[in-house]
Amino acid sequence: MDFQTHPSVCSYMVSLMPVGYCGKILEPTAGEGNLVKALAGKGVIIAPKDFFNMQKEQFDWVVMNPPFSPMKLGYKILYASMEMSNNIIALMPWLTIINGEKRTRDLINFGLKTVIHLPRKVFKGARVQCCILELQKGYKEETKLKWYLN
Repeated sequence: MDFQTHPSVCSYMVSLMPVGYCGKILEPTAGEGNLVKALAGKGVIIAPKDFFNMQKEQFDWVVMNPPFSPMKLGYKILYASMEMSNNIIALMPWLTIINGEKRTRDLINFGLKTVIHLPRKVFKGARVQCCILELQKGYKEETKLKWYLN
């Protein structure tokens, strides 16, 4: 089953970025393009058809909801994005931070700024509990926990 990011969640994710122009933005897994639409006007948006065949380059921001099936693919995209940008906003399953000590340590060492809990109703019919990770390379302060209450 294919779960696209709801437009209200896309808008919320974009609201985590600075106001105004944000430079070159990568959406590595555009799906139907809901995040790409929400990012309109924020900068130059790159949304490749095949992330793994694109030329590796640097971006000011990565904003994404990678596939969760198989989750190994989602993690691969997250780790590749951490090499391509200092600023990442990623909709991921909670398992990303609670089901692997190494992965959790990697995210904290990169700079895990905020974890935003998403209620199950955001993805009707999904069995995976989700969150939004706000990552900023070099961030060393305490990670904040927030709730998306839309």
